[in-house]
Order: sequence, then C-alpha cells, then structure tokens
Amino acid sequence: MRVALFTIGCKVNQYETEAIAERLEALGFERVDFREKADVYVINTCTVTGESDRSSRQAIYRAKRKSPDAKIIVTGCYAQLEKEFLESLPGVSLVVKQEDKAALPALIVQLQGLGAGGEGRPATPIAGVKGLGAKGKEIEDEFFGFGVKGLAKHTRALVKIQDGCEKTCAYCVVPFARGKERSREAGQIISEINDLVENGYKEVVLTGVHVGRYDRDGVALVELSEKILNETKVERMRYSSIDPNEFSDQLIDFVSRSDRICRHLHVPLQSGDSDILSKMRREYSAEDYRALADKISQAVPDVLIGADVIVGFPGETDEQFENTCQFIKSSPINYLHVFSYSDRKGTEASSMPEKVPPQVIHKRSETMHALGKEKWRGYIQRFVGKRLDVLIENRRDRKTGMLTGLSDNYIRVLLDGDDSLRNRIVSVHIDDRHENKLLGEV
Repeated sequence: MRVALFTIGCKVNQYETEAIAERLEALGFERVDFREKADVYVINTCTVTGESDRSSRQAIYRAKRKSPDAKIIVTGCYAQLEKEFLESLPGVSLVVKQEDKAALPALIVQLQGLGAGGEGRPATPIAGVKGLGAKGKEIEDEFFGFGVKGLAKHTRALVKIQDGCEKTCAYCVVPFARGKERSREAGQIISEINDLVENGYKEVVLTGVHVGRYDRDGVALVELSEKILNETKVERMRYSSIDPNEFSDQLIDFVSRSDRICRHLHVPLQSGDSDILSKMRREYSAEDYRALADKISQAVPDVLIGADVIVGFPGETDEQFENTCQFIKSSPINYLHVFSYSDRKGTEASSMPEKVPPQVIHKRSETMHALGKEKWRGYIQRFVGKRLDVLIENRRDRKTGMLTGLSDNYIRVLLDGDDSLRNRIVSVHIDDRHENKLLGEV
C-alpha cells in the first residue's frame, strides 16, 4: 500500500506527521510524495487562520484529483473543530480528531481491510500500534507518544516536548483544538534524541504549543535542556518558539552560557501597541516586550530574535498599526512572521466590533512584510567578513546548485563544495550577502 502525507501548519504538526509516517512504514506501507498517486493520503491540517483552513481543503482536493479511488484521511486541528464539515467533502474517507491522532495508523490499517474490529477501533492489537483506552487516549501515555527516528529529507530533527494551551488569547482557537497543557516525560525525550543522534542528526529543535511552559515531574525547560546536553551528544539544540511571559532570567542565562544552544529565539509579539495587546489578552505590554528583547540581545551576542505579528486585529487604527511599525523598527527584532487577522469561530475577537476592512488588512500586511525584509537584510549584512558555523543540509540550492545550510542563528548560507560536507557543521567565512542569504566559503 502506498501512503502519501501532507502537513499544513506548525512544527508540532510536522513532528506528528513524521511520527505517523514512521509507524505506517513499520506496518508495511510504502511512503511516497504527496504529488504522486497513492492508495492512502493523510492530511494533517491546521486552523490557526482562514488561510490555513483553505490550504487544508485544497490539499484534500489535490489528493482527490490525483487518485480518485484513494482513501483520504484528514486529521489535525481543523479536523478537531470541523469534523462534520470535513466528512462532507467529496473523497474524504475518515476524519480523525486531534485527541485520536495516536490511533490513526491502526484506523488506516482497518480502513484498508488489513485489520479487524468494530466502531473504528482494531479488535485485537496490531503489531507496532499502541492500544487505546475508552476515550481514544493511549494506554501507555496520554501524551501523543509516537517517537521519531528522523524527519524525512530534513537535516534537523523536530522533537515534540509539550502540547496544549490554556491561555485565553482573544483571537486564537488553538486551546480549543489542542486541549489542556501537558508535557512529555524527560526520559522519553532523552531517549528519542539519542536515537536521532545515532541516526546521524546533528541538530534537534524542541517544539510544542508552549515550549516555555514545559513542566513534568518538577522538571522545567531549563532543567530539561541541561539534561539533554548532559545525557546526549547532540551538537546543536534549538527552541522553536517561546512566549514572552515564559522567559526567565535563568533561561536567558542558560542560552548565553551554552555554545550548543542556538542563538535563535522566536518570541511572538503580535502587536507593538499596548492597547491592542490588551484587547488581544496577551498579558504583557509593548514596554514589557521591549525590555525582554533588549535583555536577550545584550546577554546573547548576535542573537536572532524573530516575532509573530498580527495585522488588522478588530479595532486596530492606522495610528496603532504605525505604533507597531515604529516599535519593530527600533527594537532588536530581526525577522517577522506576518499574519493577517481572520475571524476564528468561537473566539472572543470574532464577535468584536470595528472589523478592519480586508483591503486595509492587505495593505498593512504588505507594509509589514516589507519591514520584515528590511530588518532581516540589515541583520544578516553584519555578518559579511565574519565566520559562522553552518550545518550543511542534505540538498543543494535549486537555483545555484551550491551547498546550502543554516547557521546556529538561522541564517541561510550558500557555498561551493562537494557532497562530503553534507550533514556536517563547518566553519564558513562569509564573503557577501545576496538578497536574503549569505555567500561564503569553507
């Protein structure tokens, strides 16, 4: 049986897709590219924005066109919130809610007639598939417990350490889709990273819905990070995203002291206007964020600070948008992920008055993207003439054919060299900047 998988959304989804793929391969399925014909398509959806919903639906339609007789399985956050709607789409064979994602391989086996059972569950255990409790939870661990041995075609491996969110941000549906906060047992994380290192991975990225809120058996993020560095030989470790309220002086000090922790911190901002942040229920002010960003940049030389920004939140005036632009221009933020606000059903913001017109949101998005490019190019320009340690990837740059890789502070670097440099961390002298990338030589 040929299976193709497609992911929309965050690194947590990417990790879970890979975990599902590895389990299916262990059960005898052949993994193929999503653009190819397959017997089964698995689409791991996202619903953080209206655009995410649209991308999820488009993936379903593409799979249906490519293989009209294939089984299409839909899971993820969109499936959690809109199960009945997705079940009504042509070609969809099964919608698996977030809480049942761990059962997905067993359900696919049964759907394909390779197992036996009733009510959507295997009647007897299938080799390689964990058992399920009455509510669809894994018996062994309520945490989504698949491990990964790698990440297909990627040089860096994602390691999921946390899930769920109990915040009440006015615009966000993630708490509805992901449920309560829970953290993975440290021993499982250490074991998985050791497996990844044994399989040749030099860098891991700790990911979760709220990485900074990791807390299991008295072990918080800093303690977990120390255990990883002490009990594994992974050469580099990166954090995916940490909320401003989750930063402590201890964490900043830890990042500043360790040369194995990447100098790359993604700290969601959402708005540079304190009144808008209050309406968003973000629990910090623009001044709070500025103080944190300044503290990080002073403690960690050449650190890359990234931020999410939402444009067009209900009631956002031209002046408040300009406040955000000026805040970013004068801050240590180096790159932006820009999101256009869209109503999410059931959120507080969806019922707020004074919606910003779509054409205004579009214009603000263009302005913010341009500002993000300006900040990025200014940041990477400072490294011309210096040296960076770069993890060379297992692919070459499509346009130039050159080797390509990422520095610890997440700068894309292109260089000449033979394939023996792939999957190695090498010291690269930076000769020049070309648009959004750097050019260098070993």
